[in-house]
Amino acid sequence: MLVSADMLPPFQPSLRVLVVDDNELNQLVVCRALEEWNVAATLADNGRQAVALATTQAFDVVLMDVQMPEMDGYEATRQLRGHSHLQRLPIIGLTASTSPEDQARARVAGMNATLAKPFDPALLHASLVCYTSGAGFSGIQKKLVSLAGSGTVRPDWGILEELAAGNRAFIAQIITTFLQQTPPLYQQLVTAASIADDPLTPARLAHKLKGQVVYFGVPAIQQHLEKLERSVTTTAAATNDHLIALIGDQLTALYPYLAARLHKYQSE
Repeated sequence: MLVSADMLPPFQPSLRVLVVDDNELNQLVVCRALEEWNVAATLADNGRQAVALATTQAFDVVLMDVQMPEMDGYEATRQLRGHSHLQRLPIIGLTASTSPEDQARARVAGMNATLAKPFDPALLHASLVCYTSGAGFSGIQKKLVSLAGSGTVRPDWGILEELAAGNRAFIAQIITTFLQQTPPLYQQLVTAASIADDPLTPARLAHKLKGQVVYFGVPAIQQHLEKLERSVTTTAAATNDHLIALIGDQLTALYPYLAARLHKYQSE
């Protein structure tokens, strides 16, 4: 996993998620992350079991593996969409292949989105936020309110839209890359800052993070990263630790906005 799942905020109230995967190890990894986020997971080993469970029990989201024996994820999704009360149920495909062809096939089958395996916890968490706004977004909203005094984390899309010249596929690629790379990079920063005799590595990582954040027009995060980049060699460790924690909170609050825009582009 690219980043520890416990770095991401739990859902309040709890979510009910159906995890469909024939690989026991994959089930273990996904469920471990979901538990950290206050998500109750129910397991299905194949598409046939998934259809049986989802038509008789209530779920907030289905995480659907694509390649499975007996019934694959595409067919299971088609059958679920055949039930009127499940037509709006969020179904997120998990697949080792995220080619444009596979994504198109998933949309035709009725999946809302697809995520690559092995999954990135931040991207999965943000996707759950997007598709469960009634259940899970309240926790994110509280996080945003708590950060009001530290500057907004809402992105300004003008910078990226101008850079991409309106190319939504390119913007989606930038967002996806950011969501995949930034959480582990931040975790590297946290780890490096704990090493007292190496102030240069945190400064370098703060600079790199600043270079990634700049595309999304969030000056509050940029300013904190700039301050950290300048201060790691001169400021007390406790002060820097507080600044690093604040940056982490702001990044966590930023991710759902990016995932929502990514979902919007993928749904159009």
